[in-house]
Amino acid sequence: MRYKKIIFISFLLFGMTGWVWAQNDHYPEFMEMANKAYADKKIDLALTYYQAAADDNEDYWPAYQGLGSCYYLKGKKKEALKAFEKALSLNPDNPQISRFVQALRKLLGLAPLPTPTPTPIPVMPTVVPVTQ
Repeated sequence: MRYKKIIFISFLLFGMTGWVWAQNDHYPEFMEMANKAYADKKIDLALTYYQAAADDNEDYWPAYQGLGSCYYLKGKKKEALKAFEKALSLNPDNPQISRFVQALRKLLGLAPLPTPTPTPIPVMPTVVPVTQ
């Protein structure tokens, strides 16, 4: 009887470990389902799938962009801003997300995000050939 418990607990622990290792690889499927639900105007369902994708891969900015779009359509502008700002933090060079964030901040009466100062491109001095 004791051995059965040990074997059962071992299977349970190893099974759970395998499940944890298997996470973080389903976000493409979640995104596909979310995009389809969004296109079909099933916003609550899309929101669930975008959240699942974000939970599965927290560095995947398109999931946060999808969350922001769903929240915006549901009239939850603060949640939309939070999601879009997360997407922008993961993909700071995306002008579309930046525009969404700035527009929402303005709509909510918040100060705009500072625009990054572009790094100047070093200018090489012009070499003039010496003539004699």
